Amino acid sequence: MLQLLSLCALLLLTPPVYAANEPDAQVWLAEMRFAMSHLNYRGTVTYSRNNQIEILRVYHGVVDGVEHERILSVNSPMREVIREQGKVTCYFPESRSLSTKESGRERPFLRDLPEDLNGLARYYVIKPGEAGVVAQRSAHLIAIDPRDAYRYKRALWVDDETRLPLKYELIDENGNVIEQMLFSDLSLEKKLPASDLAASTHPDASWTVKHNENLPADKLRWTLSNVPEGFGLTSYTRLKRGGSEHEIDHILLSDGLSSVSVYTEELPGEGLSTHRRKMGAISLYARQIGNYQITVLGEVPFKTVKAIGDGIHAP
Repeated sequence: MLQLLSLCALLLLTPPVYAANEPDAQVWLAEMRFAMSHLNYRGTVTYSRNNQIEILRVYHGVVDGVEHERILSVNSPMREVIREQGKVTCYFPESRSLSTKESGRERPFLRDLPEDLNGLARYYVIKPGEAGVVAQRSAHLIAIDPRDAYRYKRALWVDDETRLPLKYELIDENGNVIEQMLFSDLSLEKKLPASDLAASTHPDASWTVKHNENLPADKLRWTLSNVPEGFGLTSYTRLKRGGSEHEIDHILLSDGLSSVSVYTEELPGEGLSTHRRKMGAISLYARQIGNYQITVLGEVPFKTVKAIGDGIHAP
């Protein structure tokens, strides 16, 4: 989820101290966006979705002006994610596989925000809430309510001192919390050791490697004619599995906060019939166009993925 690297390097060494007055919600979000990319910290996160709970260790540091992030799952299945210099590598030891993606702007684990918060305000009402305590730290609630039925509500508890997000909730149209992230402990550091930011997983030649190739937008083979207002093309990548000619295209759409993924895959024979599913926070809609299977999914209401899926035209 943050690229203001030209600002004062002193902030990388000492966490900023802010006044804990009643927050201006949009100002606090801008300060949160800065803190997420510029501070050195480590912490333990409880992440819940789809009735499953995952415990993660999160390490974030800035080394010589370059942002690094490492996320390690504590419970099974073991996973490790390394993000540095626009490259993301995901390790899956149990399946002996890894995937890589090159990107000029890859979102960090903590909730990212767009540079243009005024643009975000066109689609969400951003307002301050009550004060509270999260992970034994004073925090304020920032509520982010959608202006239409194509997005979900969010609730962010922002640390008064550092402006890091300590707690995050995704709330559906019925008021149910369908996804939550919560720091159980968090420590700010002047500097993290290199071992905290480096991968602990060391693949060998027996691992399966999946490469995600970035493609320019003008190479997009599909027409998307019914995308809800505010959602725009963020990236277009092609997944290639090592030793295989099989390819899957991935189109990522975002309004700066909510994201929708569109996967297109050419099928050798008959595909799946049109189907829809709701899996906790994830809405999924799939249909076949010619000999291609189209799958649209995201943490948005079902009407959003269906509108996008029905508006896709064949290449």
